Amino acid sequence: MWPGTFFTLLRILQILTLIPIWGVLAFFVDKYPMVEDGAFSDILCLFVVAILATIWAIATISLFYRRHVPIWVAVIDLCIFGVLIAGVVLLAPYVRNTDCIGVNWGWAYADGYWSRECSMYKAVYALGIMNIIMFFLTAVLAAWIWRRHTTVAVYRY
Repeated sequence: MWPGTFFTLLRILQILTLIPIWGVLAFFVDKYPMVEDGAFSDILCLFVVAILATIWAIATISLFYRRHVPIWVAVIDLCIFGVLIAGVVLLAPYVRNTDCIGVNWGWAYADGYWSRECSMYKAVYALGIMNIIMFFLTAVLAAWIWRRHTTVAVYRY
C-alpha cells in the first residue's frame, strides 16, 4: 500500500515540476531560432524530453495498477532517467560560471543588474535534477511493487 501511495505522490510531483521545465524552455526555443553554434539543439533536447516525460507520467498514473505494467514502468522510467541526465548535462554549460545578480561599481554610483535568462536556465537546471532523482525513485518503487505482487508457482515433486 505505501509504495503505491508514494509512487502516485511522486508522479504528481513529477508532473508539477516537468510542466515549468518545458514552459520555460519553450521561451528559449521561441526566442532563439536555429543558430549555428548548437545552442538550439542543447535546449531542444531537454525540452522534448520534458514533454515526453510529462505525457508518460500522466499516462502511468491511470495504467499503473494493472498486472504486468509495473515492470515496464520501471524500465521506461530508467530510460527517461538516463535521457534527463543527458538533457541536464547539455544544459550545464549555460548554468556554470554565471552570475545572475551583480553590482557594477563606479566612482560615485553603484548599478545593479539581474539576468532573467540566467535565472531561467538555473531554475530549469534545478528542476531537471529534481526530476532525475524522482524518476529514479519511481523506477525503484515500480520494480519493488512488481516484485512484491508477482506470484511464483512452486511445483513439488
